[in-house]
Formats: sequence, C-alpha cells, structure tokens
Amino acid sequence: MSRLFLALGMAAAVAVQPVSAAEPPRNVAEIASATFVLGCAAHVGALDKLRQRLQPGGDLYLPRLSDQAAKPFLQGRPGEAYLREDAGVTLALLTKDDQCAVFVRRVSTSAINAQVEKDLKAAVGRYFNVQAGGRESNGPLTSRFLDLTPTATYRDELVKTHGAEPTGLRVIVTTSESANPDLQAIITIGVRQP
Repeated sequence: MSRLFLALGMAAAVAVQPVSAAEPPRNVAEIASATFVLGCAAHVGALDKLRQRLQPGGDLYLPRLSDQAAKPFLQGRPGEAYLREDAGVTLALLTKDDQCAVFVRRVSTSAINAQVEKDLKAAVGRYFNVQAGGRESNGPLTSRFLDLTPTATYRDELVKTHGAEPTGLRVIVTTSESANPDLQAIITIGVRQP
C-alpha cells in the first residue's frame, strides 16, 4: 500500500504547481483544490513530509495557526492547522489519526467539486482512475465521493509487489452553502473501504 501512496504523491507533485502564500490570489476553488492535491493527496501516509514542506522556506509554506485558532479545525484532536488567509483555505493535519483535511470558508459547491475532480485527474490520472463514487446528503450537507483505483498496469504492479488486490483511495468533498456561513467545504482523503 505504501507504493500506492508513493505513486499518488509523485504524480500529484509533478502535475500541479505549488501554491504559496506569496502568489497573488486566484479563484478560491483552484486554491483549495491545489492545496488539497499538493498537500493531503500527495502526502497520504506521509504527513511528516508535508509538515516539512509547510514550514517557512518550504515549497508549500503556509503560516501555522496558533493552537487556539486551530481548535475548530482539529475538533479536540492533536494536530496543527495552516492558513491561506487570502483565499479562506485552511489545511489541517490530525497527527494521531494521520489524516489531512482542507477547509474552505466560502466557495461554490459546483466549482469546488469540478476543480477537485479536474486536478486529481491531471495529477494522478496516469496511475489511478478517478471516478465518481456516489453522493450522500445529510440535511444541508452533501458529500460527493471520488474513488481513485489503480489503473490496470499500475494495479498489476501492486498485486505483483504486495500479493493482494489494492483497495484504492477515496476523496470526500463535503459541501453546504447554508449549514455554516463561514465554512462551505471540507475535502478529505483516505483508504477506500471494501
């Protein structure tokens, strides 16, 4: 499975240009998606490497929030949060759970869904099929699932190396334009459950 993560990280790093705090603001959906793809998706299983890249001088540098300011994003769990203030985008690292999430303050639901899918296909399409995995609604929240399954050639390599069928990954884009006026999207990634 670590090879699955390595390929995802390498492909994402090559395909999408880094987003740094010094660049002029772009479309919020583009910034949030690039932050997710270069940060969370490219570092599944390697949050220590992401943490290094987020530090001053790192190619993904973002200012770290104080522990108090990070609390709403960590929900009582240990971790840290980094802010792209001009776009209202926060990247949270949940250290104990080895999870990464991107929170977006204000963004169009259709724009963020389309941009994440587009950027994932550009970043990892050589190694993974990126396809819709369904949708789920819970009151004002809607979660859209994107499944990343290893392509035939890459899948064969993984089976030969690890002797088992790879499970793939699942990206979840949860949006709401009415549940919380200061938080309209959360993007996460994890191993897809069989």
